[in-house]
Amino acid sequence: MRVTLETSGGFTGLRRTATLDTDLDDSLDDLLRRLGPGAAAEPAGSSQPRYRLTVHRPTGDQVTELTESQVPAALRPLLTELLRHARP
Repeated sequence: MRVTLETSGGFTGLRRTATLDTDLDDSLDDLLRRLGPGAAAEPAGSSQPRYRLTVHRPTGDQVTELTESQVPAALRPLLTELLRHARP
């Protein structure tokens, strides 16, 4: 399955993007489905990085938006791998 990450915000404010083809295990797939769509609420003046994850499914794309503090521990390994490949 293809997963795309778009980052923005944070201290440097850089926008970066990465796309990977990966196998999502059932628990991670379920977590992403439960998180669902939604805009990450960011407090005024916050410099937290923002993440927009898009899971490209045969039934249509699923988009999830999170701030750094909202990232569940189970999602961290996928996010770390995507960030490793992210480019401006």
